[in-house]
Amino acid sequence: MGKNRTISSLGRIIGNIVVHKIVLKYGKKIESENHTFSEIVAYRDTAIGICAEFHWNDLDKVEIRKEIYNFFIKKMNQKYSHIKYPIQDANNIIDETIQECI
Repeated sequence: MGKNRTISSLGRIIGNIVVHKIVLKYGKKIESENHTFSEIVAYRDTAIGICAEFHWNDLDKVEIRKEIYNFFIKKMNQKYSHIKYPIQDANNIIDETIQECI
């Protein structure tokens, strides 16, 4: 897989991590916390494995962040529109997750 396609793929994978972190933090379903947490761990492990395949420069990281943000907004609007969260917190979680994975 080429680097551009990998950036797109990472955007989806890390975007899913961020979605699950927001759902875990702001969602009200206590019964799904364990499942949500396990999804975060699984996606993170996948992202770290993919990230290890390339050297990521600052421009790549900006592109990855754009992909993550776009995926996150789309997924939250489609599947979790009932969950209310501050967008600044989502941005902070995106930045933290990028640091974890890349």
